[in-house]
Amino acid sequence: MYRFQLKLASVRVISSSSRNASSYYDAVIVGGGMVGNAMACSLGLNQSFASKSVLLLDSGKPPSLSAFESGAPYKNRVVAITPTSQDVFKINRLYVFDSCSTSEIEFEREKQEEVAFIIENELIVAALYDKLPDCRNVEVRTQAKVEEVTIPNALEQMAYVKLANGDIGADGANSKVRRAANVGYTTFDYNQHGLVGTVDIETTNGKNETGWQRFAKLGPVALLPLSDSVSALTWSTSPEEARRLKNLPADQFVDELNNALFSQEEQQPLVNQALFAFNRLNPFRWETFGRKPDGTTPPHVISVRDNRGTFPLGFGSAHKYIAPRCALIGDAAHKMHPLAGQGVNLGWSDVQILDQILGDAVREGADIGSLTYLKEFDSAAQKHNLPVMVSVDLLNRLYRTDAPAIVAARAFGLNAFNSLGPVKNFLINYLSAHR
Repeated sequence: MYRFQLKLASVRVISSSSRNASSYYDAVIVGGGMVGNAMACSLGLNQSFASKSVLLLDSGKPPSLSAFESGAPYKNRVVAITPTSQDVFKINRLYVFDSCSTSEIEFEREKQEEVAFIIENELIVAALYDKLPDCRNVEVRTQAKVEEVTIPNALEQMAYVKLANGDIGADGANSKVRRAANVGYTTFDYNQHGLVGTVDIETTNGKNETGWQRFAKLGPVALLPLSDSVSALTWSTSPEEARRLKNLPADQFVDELNNALFSQEEQQPLVNQALFAFNRLNPFRWETFGRKPDGTTPPHVISVRDNRGTFPLGFGSAHKYIAPRCALIGDAAHKMHPLAGQGVNLGWSDVQILDQILGDAVREGADIGSLTYLKEFDSAAQKHNLPVMVSVDLLNRLYRTDAPAIVAARAFGLNAFNSLGPVKNFLINYLSAHR
C-alpha cells in the first residue's frame, strides 16, 4: 500500500540528537509517498499559504524522475488514478466478469474519455518529489524517523513532533500520529494477500486499453494496461496461495494465471441457464440497440517479469480524521481492499479537500489548526470516503463465495446493472471525475 500521510498544524519539531535543536512550522506533513508529497505540493502551490512554513518528513529517500527514463523496467506496484492529461496511461474500458457464472459488466466513458490512468506508484512519488523545489515555503527532510508525537488538547497549545536519527519503512496503517490523536480506529484483516507483478501479454487486436478484473472464490485477479504489450497484475488470494504463486517458476505461474483468467471450471450451469433466459427477456440488452460488444476476451499472458511481490490486505477507518492541530489523510485515516483501485484516489481527495479548507482559514485570518475549520474537512472527507470503502468491502465479501444462491443473486444483479447505462455512467463519473 502507499505510504501513510497526515497533516499537523502549528508544530514544534524537536531532534532527539540535540536537546536544543528545535524548529517551528505552521504545518508538518508526516509521511511522504503519493499522498504526503501531493499534500506538500498542494500547500506549496497554494497562494494563500505562501507566507506559511511547511515541513515534509519522509522516512525514505524518494527516487528522481531520471530513474524512470525510457527503457527502465516497470515496477510491480501501480495505481488506477482519476483522469489527468497523460494519454499514455489511459484505460478506455474496464471489464469485470465472474468465474462462477457468465455475468459481466463493462464500464466505458462516453466521448472517448478515459475510465482511469495506470501509473507506477514510484513514478508518481518521483514526479511529486521533483516538483517540491518549486515550492519555496516547503522544507523536505528525507530519511527522517518520527520518534514521538504529541497532540494538544486545546488550541492554545502546540503540537510536537520528535525526530530521531535512523531509517524506517513507511507505516501508514500503524500511524503514530493517529495513535497520538486518540481518534479511535476500526480495523480488520481480510485473510487475503495481494500478489503483484508485471506481465507480457498479447491481445486479439494488438491494443491494450482495457482493464480486466475477474472475481474468483479466493479473490479477484486484475490486469491493468501499461502499454500495448505489458500489463500490471494484481491478484488477491489467500496468504498461503499468494506465497505459493510467488515462488512458482515463471512458466508455471503464467499457466496458472491464464487458467485463473479463462477457466470455466467454477461455472454453475443452472445459474447460467437462468441468466440466458433473463437476458432474452431484458429490453435493455445490447441486441435491442443493434450493438454487440467487442473485445470482450482478456489478453493472453505470455510471460511474467522477475518482480513478483505480495502484501497483506485489510480494512481500516479512523472514527475521526481530526484532533486539535491535527488532520489525518491517506492511509493514516483509511485503508481499503484494492479491488476497485480507489485507495490512493481517496487520499488525493483528502488532499484536495484539506488544501481548500486550510486556504480558506488563512484567507480569513483564522488559526489553521482550529477545529472550526478542520471539522469541515472531517465531514466532507468522510462523506466522500466511507460510501466507497463500505461498498468495496461488501463487494469483496459478496464474491468470496460460490454458494449457488449468492452466485445467482450477484449474477442477476451484475447483469441488470450492466443494462442500466445512466446508472453506470453516474458511478463512473463519481469515481473518476475531476473534483
